[in-house]
Amino acid sequence: MVEQFGDDDRGARGSLTIREKAVETVAFASALEVDGVVRSSRGIGKLALRELPRVDVVVAGDHVRASVEVAVAWGEPLPATAAEVRRRVGRGLSELSGLVVDGVDVHVRSVVAPEPGDRQRALQ
Repeated sequence: MVEQFGDDDRGARGSLTIREKAVETVAFASALEVDGVVRSSRGIGKLALRELPRVDVVVAGDHVRASVEVAVAWGEPLPATAAEVRRRVGRGLSELSGLVVDGVDVHVRSVVAPEPGDRQRALQ
């Protein structure tokens, strides 16, 4: 049996709470969709189990603001890559969470050089 609620019964339908961790996961996955963005954990960050991309979000009501730190593969244009991360994360947050995106700040924290075998293949 399906219950029908009228306009007067909106409070009886419950509410939807979107947790910040879920929003961070959407932003993380959206950032990794961008060509040139790579997963990276090196040096002390590897020991501390901190990897890039790293995402922090602030959700206030139905609004979100995100800060995304990424590692970019050597040779990729940094401004264009950062702009595409901003666009994809904003779109992902808007479409998948339904939140109003107030802003997406992107910081390129690392440029990742190719592995020795990758460099040999690139030169051929």
